[in-house]
Amino acid sequence: MLDEDRLENLVVELHEAPDLQQTMDRFLAFAVDFLACDHATIALRHRARITVAAATDDASHAALAAQLDCGEGPCLTAISTGLSVLVPDTARETRWPLWAGHVAHRGRSIFSIPLTATGFTFGAVTLIGDQPHGFDAQDAKAPRVATYGAVAIAAAKEHDSLLEAVYAGQCIGQAVGILRERFTIDDSRAFDILKRYSQHSNTKLRDVAQHLLETGRLPATRRKIDHNRPAGAS
Repeated sequence: MLDEDRLENLVVELHEAPDLQQTMDRFLAFAVDFLACDHATIALRHRARITVAAATDDASHAALAAQLDCGEGPCLTAISTGLSVLVPDTARETRWPLWAGHVAHRGRSIFSIPLTATGFTFGAVTLIGDQPHGFDAQDAKAPRVATYGAVAIAAAKEHDSLLEAVYAGQCIGQAVGILRERFTIDDSRAFDILKRYSQHSNTKLRDVAQHLLETGRLPATRRKIDHNRPAGAS
């Protein structure tokens, strides 16, 4: 099958993935096969935090986690600069001394490519070769594949966020209904109770609602909350 046909199939396959995690897993499986590398990972940035979002195996997951622990490395540089970063041989790498100390014992090649959509870099895909000099920075194939992946992952992230918002709204609505009937109060007062428990237990409002739905009880707090206190009263 021609490369163009395989890339078209990738677009369809990623579009049909049911959620963000499967979108990323399918993308990494394709990248490893299409680009003939040995491992691959995805790191995603959410606000100021970067996490390991997907990996083809436990070893590559641990390798990316080591970068995050060190606070430096090609993946983090790709995310912060929006530029691709090539490490021809990890055994000879000197740009990130702390991280290099973790990988210098074995020569590998690494190519980190930013994931960018609508002008915003929200993560990076890192390709890993078990031997040095496995990638060519002038080869446009890998960045092109990353572009397809970035668009699909960004769309899946937005879709999952919308679903989560809908689910959170449903949980909170059901919890408000339970409190309304339990304490014979209106919706505003019931929502205020949820909000106060969220604040005093340092728990997300959605999680307070979920706890109530699952256990029939509100979460424990250090401070006793007056369920009859009007909303907005100090």
